[in-house]
Formats: sequence, structure tokens, C-alpha cells
Amino acid sequence: MSIKDDVKFEAVIFDWDGTLAKTLHLWLIGYREGLQEQQHTFPDSIIARDFFYEHDKAELKYPSVDFDALVSYARSYIQRHVELLELYAGVKHTLDSLSNKKLALVSSSPRSLLEAGLEVNGLTDIAGDDVSKHKPHPESFLQTLDCLCVKADRVLIIGDAKTDILAGQEAGVKTCFFSPEDNKIFYDFDATRSIGPDYEVNNLSEILEIVL
Repeated sequence: MSIKDDVKFEAVIFDWDGTLAKTLHLWLIGYREGLQEQQHTFPDSIIARDFFYEHDKAELKYPSVDFDALVSYARSYIQRHVELLELYAGVKHTLDSLSNKKLALVSSSPRSLLEAGLEVNGLTDIAGDDVSKHKPHPESFLQTLDCLCVKADRVLIIGDAKTDILAGQEAGVKTCFFSPEDNKIFYDFDATRSIGPDYEVNNLSEILEIVL
């Protein structure tokens, strides 16, 4: 974790998938089972690397996979098993400890999926359905700043993906890279570090040292 700056943060914006909630792990199971439905078996590391993002490239690499059916199956799996969704360690303690700050939740996930798994109360949430441009475009963060009535230099965003950090930088806010061991299968941590987030934590409770 970087040394705390002399910044008085008034608001904290959290990402949802892979930051507050372990939705990526449910997506992984959904993709795995969806591929098995099509008689395909891949290691989890390959599924996370090749099937989670950039479907256009994956379709060229795996022409025998019906990607529309695969994504539909994975999405349905999450909706049917939302009760299995877990929060990361330290989430509830962190949110309770930040009760004197303005808190918001920003996600690129469709609102239908976000609301189905949202177990955290008292947040201003802007899901992917509410903006025309998703991260790394800063629109979702800029819209949230307006909703919270705070200046960018008094805001910290926490996210697990490179797109979160890039969007935060474009919005002019301080950025914190969330890098728990659980997420290593989904991301190249060094690639995210290379773009220069202001902070890095591997347990959400560590942000209390930054914000409070």
C-alpha cells in the first residue's frame, strides 16, 4: 500500500465485480458449466483468460464455441445462484467504518444482475445500464461525482481491474488497486500496477488507513 497522501477524502467509490463481491468466481463456474453443455472442457485459467473478456478475439480462437449461448448460460447461472454470492473479507467492516463518508457503488454490470446480488445497503449505485459509455471511459465516475456533489480531488475509487484505474485517472480522482490473492486467476496484476494507481491493497479494510 502506498504511503497516505495528505488528502482529506470526502467520498469513496467502490467497484462491485471483483472488489466488493466475488461475482467473478460465479461467472467462472457459469462459463465452465456453459462450456461443458457444449461438450468443451478447459482449465479455469484458460476460461478466465480467453472467455471472460474480448469475445470477438475468443470467437476466432474457438470457432466451435457458441458464444451467445455461452454468455446467456453464464448470466442465467448467476441469476439462479445469487444466494451463493460471497463478499470479500473485510467488506462489511470497511463499509461500517466509512459510515461518515459519502459512499457509492459503480459497476459496468447490468442493473438486473447488480440488484440481484446487492447485499450492501446505503450506497448510491450506478450500474452499467445508467451510462452510455462503460469503463475505462470516465462517464460512470463523473456521473457519480455529480450525484454525490463532491470534487474529484476529494474522492477515492477502489477497483480490481485496469479499466477501473484508467477510468478513475481520467475522472481526476485518486485510485486504489484491489489485488486480493483470489483475483490472480482473472488478471495480470503487474499490468494494472504499470499504469500507476495511487494505492494498492489486498484487503479492503486496508483502505481505512488511507481514508480515515
